[in-house]
Amino acid sequence: MIKRDELIDFINQTIGKELISKALQKDEMLNGIQFLGGENVEKVALGVSLNEEFLQEAEKFGSNFCIFHHGFDVRTWKSRYPTYSQKRLRLIFKNDITVMGFHYALDAHPKIGNNAQIVKKLGANIKEPLFDEWGYTATFEKSQDIHDLAEKCQKIFNHEVFVVENGPHKVKKIGVVSGGAKPYEAEVAEMEEKGVELFLSGETSESTPYKMKEAKINYFVCGHYATEKFGVQELGKSIESKFNGKINVKFIEVENPI
Repeated sequence: MIKRDELIDFINQTIGKELISKALQKDEMLNGIQFLGGENVEKVALGVSLNEEFLQEAEKFGSNFCIFHHGFDVRTWKSRYPTYSQKRLRLIFKNDITVMGFHYALDAHPKIGNNAQIVKKLGANIKEPLFDEWGYTATFEKSQDIHDLAEKCQKIFNHEVFVVENGPHKVKKIGVVSGGAKPYEAEVAEMEEKGVELFLSGETSESTPYKMKEAKINYFVCGHYATEKFGVQELGKSIESKFNGKINVKFIEVENPI
């Protein structure tokens, strides 16, 4: 068992005050504490998104401290909390749960963030920021066959990869922005300017594959949820290492095909 505030301090130190401060300026979603729960923590639950199913599983696990990439959605309609929000709030207060969410911070972090981890798993090296610093470009030491990379992505994400192929057959420079990351005109222009030969993200829209095809940039769509597991998991590993044997840390999988 450890003290809640000791854990919060460590998490903030791990992510970094500068990045959290930047996130609060750049991002409308939470990057820090949303709810303060019990003062003592024995079990920490990690997840991509806060929802009723996750909170029910956290309750079964016995956790009163939850960390998310997508935290509690605070939006209301004319000051009314939707039914789904009310269900989530009941579980949070019933179980005295501390809720922390890190959206931009766990995309942009250069070591434990979603995009940094994806680049690492692909065997590439991070270069410059991409999409207003939400993701990164990266390069391989040797050019990679895009079909081999598509197979590798399917294994990394455990998700079907939607492939738009109209760029070079072998690529050396890629762009990685996890989650939604649908490239609009400015983002396509940025990738053209930075020489991106393959762009990897989580979601797409009806018109985007054609834009990418015509821009001659290969395009992999690998799933919003599937591309955003890694940051919170790496944060969990840091917590386990710091408080070895004092607390139990668990990533709770709530499958989402999107």
